[in-house]
Amino acid sequence: MSTSIPNKKHRLFALDLARLMAMLMMMQGHTIDALVQPQLMHLDEFPWNVWQFMRGLTAPIFLIVSGTVHVFAMKRNELGAMSEETRKRRMNWAWIILLCGYMLVFPANRLIDLPFVQPDALAMFFQVNILQLTACTLMAIVWLSTHTYSVRTLGIRSGIIALSIFVLAPIVHSIHWFEFLPGFFASFLSAERGSLFPLFPTSGFMFLGVAFGSFLYLQTEEQRAIFMRKYIILLGFILFILGAGIYQSTYTIALIMEFLNPGSMIMRTGIIILFIGLCSYLSALLKRFEKRLVFFSSKSLHIYILHLVLLYGTPWFPSVGRIFMHEASLEIGAIAALLIVTLTPGLIALEQYARENLHYAHATIKYTLAVILAYALIV
Repeated sequence: MSTSIPNKKHRLFALDLARLMAMLMMMQGHTIDALVQPQLMHLDEFPWNVWQFMRGLTAPIFLIVSGTVHVFAMKRNELGAMSEETRKRRMNWAWIILLCGYMLVFPANRLIDLPFVQPDALAMFFQVNILQLTACTLMAIVWLSTHTYSVRTLGIRSGIIALSIFVLAPIVHSIHWFEFLPGFFASFLSAERGSLFPLFPTSGFMFLGVAFGSFLYLQTEEQRAIFMRKYIILLGFILFILGAGIYQSTYTIALIMEFLNPGSMIMRTGIIILFIGLCSYLSALLKRFEKRLVFFSSKSLHIYILHLVLLYGTPWFPSVGRIFMHEASLEIGAIAALLIVTLTPGLIALEQYARENLHYAHATIKYTLAVILAYALIV
């Protein structure tokens, strides 16, 4: 009789594949949206409505997969909590993500110019995008991971937090936070001034990923394989139908807008679970490319930041997305999207090659970028 235990080191290729595909969809979506003339994109008609809907799924896919991978990558101490080494590494990474998020939209040429920034520019700087959301949610998950002493407990608490965030989102967004909170903090709770990814409800997807990852982690490798092959599609359909029922039953409540409706969040989760299930089947066909694809998936945040720089530039120099915004034809936009989608991972692969084959290459690149940023902020 088998007494196998869960394989803690096993990495699910389907999750990496789902995250990588989401990043590819995000890059092409940003490029076409930035460059193509708006009148050429009929977002209420097929196939543009499908394209627009898929764009709305890319961030939740990334967040759910990131939360799931967090569980598998987490080293635990003898008490069962997250190890101090892992905690420090994750927190450092969260602070770096947060810094990158704000540096990409820095509102002044130099630090000393900040007191003279106009209120409108400062409001744009405070807007919460996916990087700021990811960083703050990761910090919360790290805190939760260091105060729970089993994967099961972590999963249960994360699931409760995720559902609470979805349910409370309409109430949170009914409050005018900017009336009594500083703009920096209010932007994390409200979309009134342009935040695309406020904590409610978007952070719920990463907590949901932690709950899903905890469930998978507690299975043996054989049990996980059976679940991914037989039951994940069923789970996705169940969540979609459940979410649709909740959405329809609360649709008439004036307080709940579509993107805040808890049913809409559960429906999206169901679609994402279905997407991961499809990636599970696709992963079998791409097994020979697993090592390379997992590498690019693990660099998803690097890819995200780099493609923004290539497309839009930085606060100190513009790129094509700002210079030729909404001026391109569909053909030119498609070519530009293909270039961004291929060039970005190519540069990541080149950096990895230099790190592995050239002495001090990684340190040289890191400190060079730090010096350039310091120069831009000070001089």
